[in-house]
Amino acid sequence: MAISAFLPVYNEEKRIKDTLESLIWCDEIILVDKNSSDRTVEIAKSFGKKVKVFFMNNSLAYDSSEWNVFLDNCSCEWTILFTASDVIHPKLVEKITELIDKKDFNYDIINIPFRRYILGLESKRSPWYSELSPKIVKKSSIIIDKTGVHNAAQFIGNCFNLKNSDEFSMYHLTHETVDIMMERHIRYWRGEANNNEVSLNKSAITVLKEFVKIIFIRKTFLMGKNGIMLMFAYLSYYMMAYVYKWEKSQGNSSNEYMRIRSVILNDWKSTNKS
Repeated sequence: MAISAFLPVYNEEKRIKDTLESLIWCDEIILVDKNSSDRTVEIAKSFGKKVKVFFMNNSLAYDSSEWNVFLDNCSCEWTILFTASDVIHPKLVEKITELIDKKDFNYDIINIPFRRYILGLESKRSPWYSELSPKIVKKSSIIIDKTGVHNAAQFIGNCFNLKNSDEFSMYHLTHETVDIMMERHIRYWRGEANNNEVSLNKSAITVLKEFVKIIFIRKTFLMGKNGIMLMFAYLSYYMMAYVYKWEKSQGNSSNEYMRIRSVILNDWKSTNKS
Protein backbone atom coordinates (compact mmCIF):
# COMPACT_ATOMS: atom_id res chain seq x y z
CA MET A 1 0.00 0.00 0.00
CA ALA A 2 1.38 3.41 -0.98
CA ILE A 3 2.03 6.16 1.55
CA SER A 4 2.60 9.93 1.22
CA ALA A 5 4.53 12.11 3.64
CA PHE A 6 3.30 15.59 4.55
CA LEU A 7 6.20 17.93 5.32
CA PRO A 8 5.56 21.69 5.80
CA VAL A 9 8.82 23.66 6.09
CA TYR A 10 10.30 27.14 6.36
CA ASN A 11 14.06 27.85 6.39
CA GLU A 12 15.07 24.34 7.42
CA GLU A 13 18.39 23.95 5.55
CA LYS A 14 20.11 22.72 8.73
CA ARG A 15 17.62 19.89 9.32
CA ILE A 16 15.93 19.11 6.01
CA LYS A 17 18.52 16.55 4.81
CA ASP A 18 18.16 14.37 7.93
CA THR A 19 14.37 14.71 7.81
CA LEU A 20 14.12 13.64 4.17
CA GLU A 21 16.51 10.73 4.67
CA SER A 22 14.13 9.57 7.38
CA LEU A 23 11.24 9.70 4.87
CA ILE A 24 12.90 8.23 1.79
CA TRP A 25 10.95 4.99 2.29
CA CYS A 26 7.69 6.80 1.44
CA ASP A 27 6.24 6.64 -2.07
CA GLU A 28 6.05 10.43 -2.29
CA ILE A 29 6.92 13.39 -0.09
CA ILE A 30 4.65 16.43 -0.34
CA LEU A 31 6.91 19.25 0.82
CA VAL A 32 5.02 22.53 1.39
CA ASP A 33 7.59 25.31 1.49
CA LYS A 34 6.56 28.66 2.94
CA ASN A 35 8.88 30.69 0.72
CA SER A 36 12.11 29.79 2.47
CA SER A 37 14.98 32.23 1.99
CA ASP A 38 17.72 29.66 2.59
CA ARG A 39 18.73 26.41 0.80
CA THR A 40 15.76 24.34 2.01
CA VAL A 41 14.19 23.86 -1.42
CA GLU A 42 17.54 23.31 -3.16
CA ILE A 43 18.41 20.51 -0.74
CA ALA A 44 14.92 19.02 -1.00
CA LYS A 45 15.06 18.90 -4.80
CA SER A 46 18.40 17.07 -4.65
CA PHE A 47 16.45 14.02 -3.40
CA GLY A 48 14.82 13.61 -6.80
CA LYS A 49 11.29 13.35 -8.12
CA LYS A 50 9.98 11.61 -5.01
CA VAL A 51 10.01 15.00 -3.26
CA LYS A 52 7.23 17.15 -4.72
CA VAL A 53 7.66 20.80 -3.75
CA PHE A 54 4.73 23.19 -3.43
CA PHE A 55 4.79 26.79 -2.24
CA MET A 56 2.67 29.01 -0.04
CA ASN A 57 3.23 32.29 1.80
CA ASN A 58 4.68 32.20 5.31
CA SER A 59 2.04 34.20 7.16
CA LEU A 60 2.73 36.04 10.42
CA ALA A 61 0.11 33.86 12.09
CA TYR A 62 -0.36 30.10 11.79
CA ASP A 63 -2.34 29.27 8.64
CA SER A 64 -4.07 25.89 8.39
CA SER A 65 -4.24 26.15 4.57
CA GLU A 66 -0.98 24.17 4.41
CA TRP A 67 -3.16 21.11 4.99
CA ASN A 68 -5.24 21.93 1.90
CA VAL A 69 -2.07 22.11 -0.21
CA PHE A 70 -1.14 18.65 1.02
CA LEU A 71 -4.55 17.05 0.55
CA ASP A 72 -4.99 18.57 -2.92
CA ASN A 73 -1.70 17.05 -4.10
CA CYS A 74 -1.47 13.81 -2.12
CA SER A 75 -1.97 10.75 -4.37
CA CYS A 76 -1.68 7.92 -1.81
CA GLU A 77 -4.29 6.40 0.48
CA TRP A 78 -2.07 6.44 3.55
CA THR A 79 -0.19 9.46 4.90
CA ILE A 80 2.52 10.08 7.47
CA LEU A 81 2.43 13.49 9.12
CA PHE A 82 5.91 14.93 9.60
CA THR A 83 7.77 18.13 10.43
CA ALA A 84 11.41 19.14 10.10
CA SER A 85 11.71 18.40 13.83
CA ASP A 86 10.98 14.70 13.24
CA VAL A 87 12.97 11.57 12.55
CA ILE A 88 11.64 8.02 12.60
CA HIS A 89 13.37 4.77 13.53
CA PRO A 90 13.64 2.21 10.68
CA LYS A 91 12.29 -0.59 12.90
CA LEU A 92 9.11 1.41 13.42
CA VAL A 93 8.85 1.96 9.66
CA GLU A 94 8.99 -1.82 9.19
CA LYS A 95 6.01 -2.25 11.52
CA ILE A 96 4.06 0.52 9.80
CA THR A 97 4.58 -0.83 6.28
CA GLU A 98 3.77 -4.35 7.45
CA LEU A 99 0.41 -3.15 8.77
CA ILE A 100 -0.70 -0.99 5.85
CA ASP A 101 0.29 -3.72 3.36
CA LYS A 102 -2.17 -6.16 4.96
CA LYS A 103 -5.34 -6.47 2.89
CA ASP A 104 -7.42 -7.22 5.98
CA PHE A 105 -6.12 -4.23 7.99
CA ASN A 106 -9.41 -2.39 8.56
CA TYR A 107 -8.18 0.69 10.38
CA ASP A 108 -7.96 4.35 9.40
CA ILE A 109 -5.52 5.71 11.99
CA ILE A 110 -2.36 4.21 13.47
CA ASN A 111 -1.13 5.60 16.77
CA ILE A 112 2.63 5.10 16.80
CA PRO A 113 5.28 5.39 19.57
CA PHE A 114 6.15 9.08 19.79
CA ARG A 115 8.96 10.67 21.79
CA ARG A 116 8.48 14.42 22.11
CA TYR A 117 11.64 16.31 23.14
CA ILE A 118 11.40 19.95 24.27
CA LEU A 119 14.67 21.90 24.63
CA GLY A 120 16.49 18.56 24.70
CA LEU A 121 14.34 17.05 27.46
CA GLU A 122 11.93 14.10 27.35
CA SER A 123 10.30 12.52 30.39
CA LYS A 124 7.04 10.86 31.40
CA ARG A 125 6.60 13.83 33.75
CA SER A 126 6.98 16.36 30.94
CA PRO A 127 3.77 18.33 30.21
CA TRP A 128 4.24 17.42 26.53
CA TYR A 129 4.71 13.68 27.10
CA SER A 130 2.67 11.17 25.09
CA GLU A 131 3.34 7.48 24.52
CA LEU A 132 1.52 7.28 21.19
CA SER A 133 0.48 9.79 18.55
CA PRO A 134 -1.77 9.53 15.43
CA LYS A 135 0.88 10.07 12.75
CA ILE A 136 -0.19 7.44 10.20
CA VAL A 137 -3.61 8.36 8.83
CA LYS A 138 -5.68 7.57 5.76
CA LYS A 139 -6.20 10.64 3.59
CA SER A 140 -9.96 10.12 3.67
CA SER A 141 -9.93 10.32 7.48
CA ILE A 142 -8.41 13.82 7.67
CA ILE A 143 -10.87 16.62 8.45
CA ILE A 144 -9.57 20.22 8.37
CA ASP A 145 -10.74 22.85 10.84
CA LYS A 146 -9.84 26.20 9.27
CA THR A 147 -10.03 27.94 12.66
CA GLY A 148 -7.79 25.41 14.39
CA VAL A 149 -4.13 25.85 15.30
CA HIS A 150 -2.74 22.76 17.04
CA ASN A 151 -5.96 20.92 16.20
CA ALA A 152 -6.25 22.17 12.60
CA ALA A 153 -6.41 18.57 11.40
CA GLN A 154 -8.78 16.12 13.03
CA PHE A 155 -8.84 12.40 12.30
CA ILE A 156 -12.02 10.36 12.00
CA GLY A 157 -12.05 6.56 11.90
CA ASN A 158 -10.94 3.34 13.55
CA CYS A 159 -7.68 3.55 15.52
CA PHE A 160 -4.97 0.93 15.86
CA ASN A 161 -2.42 1.34 18.65
CA LEU A 162 1.08 0.06 18.07
CA LYS A 163 2.88 -1.25 21.13
CA ASN A 164 4.80 1.53 22.83
CA SER A 165 8.58 1.47 22.46
CA ASP A 166 11.14 3.80 23.99
CA GLU A 167 13.59 3.11 21.14
CA PHE A 168 11.65 2.19 18.00
CA SER A 169 9.76 5.45 17.85
CA MET A 170 9.15 8.63 15.93
CA TYR A 171 11.23 11.34 17.58
CA HIS A 172 10.01 14.94 17.69
CA LEU A 173 13.12 17.04 18.41
CA THR A 174 11.63 20.50 18.71
CA HIS A 175 12.52 23.90 20.19
CA GLU A 176 16.28 23.59 20.08
CA THR A 177 16.58 27.01 21.75
CA VAL A 178 14.26 29.23 23.77
CA ASP A 179 14.41 31.86 21.01
CA ILE A 180 13.14 29.33 18.46
CA MET A 181 10.37 28.27 20.85
CA MET A 182 9.19 31.87 21.29
CA GLU A 183 9.33 32.62 17.54
CA ARG A 184 7.10 29.63 16.79
CA HIS A 185 4.78 30.30 19.69
CA ILE A 186 4.16 33.83 18.46
CA ARG A 187 2.83 32.44 15.16
CA TYR A 188 0.57 30.06 17.07
CA TRP A 189 -0.64 32.79 19.44
CA ARG A 190 -1.53 35.02 16.51
CA GLY A 191 -3.32 32.11 14.86
CA GLU A 192 -5.35 31.42 18.00
CA ALA A 193 -6.26 35.10 18.32
CA ASN A 194 -7.48 35.14 14.70
CA ASN A 195 -10.04 32.46 15.51
CA ASN A 196 -13.48 34.04 15.15
CA GLU A 197 -14.73 31.81 17.95
CA VAL A 198 -12.38 33.30 20.54
CA SER A 199 -13.61 32.69 24.09
CA LEU A 200 -11.68 34.28 26.92
CA ASN A 201 -13.57 32.23 29.49
CA LYS A 202 -12.63 28.96 27.78
CA SER A 203 -9.05 30.14 27.39
CA ALA A 204 -8.81 30.96 31.11
CA ILE A 205 -10.29 27.58 32.06
CA THR A 206 -7.73 25.89 29.80
CA VAL A 207 -4.90 27.58 31.73
CA LEU A 208 -6.33 26.27 35.01
CA LYS A 209 -6.81 22.75 33.62
CA GLU A 210 -3.25 22.60 32.32
CA PHE A 211 -1.95 23.90 35.65
CA VAL A 212 -3.78 21.11 37.50
CA LYS A 213 -2.45 18.53 35.04
CA ILE A 214 1.22 19.39 35.42
CA ILE A 215 1.07 19.94 39.19
CA PHE A 216 -1.20 17.17 40.43
CA ILE A 217 -1.15 14.56 37.65
CA ARG A 218 2.23 14.74 35.92
CA LYS A 219 3.95 16.27 38.96
CA THR A 220 6.47 17.83 36.62
CA PHE A 221 8.15 19.68 39.49
CA LEU A 222 9.64 16.33 40.61
CA MET A 223 12.07 16.70 37.69
CA GLY A 224 13.77 19.49 39.66
CA LYS A 225 15.01 22.58 37.82
CA ASN A 226 14.35 20.92 34.47
CA GLY A 227 10.77 20.29 35.51
CA ILE A 228 10.25 23.85 36.72
CA MET A 229 11.55 25.15 33.38
CA LEU A 230 9.19 22.86 31.45
CA MET A 231 6.26 23.90 33.65
CA PHE A 232 6.93 27.58 33.04
CA ALA A 233 7.43 27.07 29.29
CA TYR A 234 4.26 24.97 29.00
CA LEU A 235 1.99 27.24 31.02
CA SER A 236 3.35 30.38 29.35
CA TYR A 237 1.94 29.14 26.04
CA TYR A 238 -1.62 28.97 27.35
CA MET A 239 -1.28 32.14 29.38
CA MET A 240 0.01 34.17 26.43
CA ALA A 241 -2.64 32.64 24.17
CA TYR A 242 -5.17 34.22 26.55
CA VAL A 243 -3.34 37.57 26.34
CA TYR A 244 -3.35 37.51 22.52
CA LYS A 245 -7.06 36.61 22.46
CA TRP A 246 -7.80 39.40 24.95
CA GLU A 247 -5.95 41.91 22.77
CA LYS A 248 -7.89 40.73 19.71
CA SER A 249 -11.32 40.94 21.33
CA GLN A 250 -10.99 43.69 23.93
CA GLY A 251 -7.67 45.45 23.57
CA ASN A 252 -7.87 49.20 22.91
CA SER A 253 -4.36 50.41 23.73
CA SER A 254 -3.78 52.36 20.49
CA ASN A 255 -6.90 54.47 20.93
CA GLU A 256 -6.27 54.93 24.64
CA TYR A 257 -2.67 56.04 24.11
CA MET A 258 -3.77 58.38 21.33
CA ARG A 259 -6.35 59.93 23.68
CA ILE A 260 -3.78 60.43 26.44
CA ARG A 261 -1.25 61.99 24.07
CA SER A 262 -3.92 64.31 22.69
CA VAL A 263 -4.89 65.48 26.19
CA ILE A 264 -1.28 66.11 27.19
CA LEU A 265 -0.43 67.93 23.96
CA ASN A 266 -3.50 70.14 24.34
CA ASP A 267 -2.36 70.97 27.86
CA TRP A 268 1.06 71.89 26.47
CA LYS A 269 -0.56 74.17 23.91
CA SER A 270 -2.58 75.87 26.63
CA THR A 271 0.56 76.31 28.75
CA ASN A 272 2.48 77.84 25.85
CA LYS A 273 -0.31 80.31 25.10
CA SER A 274 -0.33 81.50 28.66
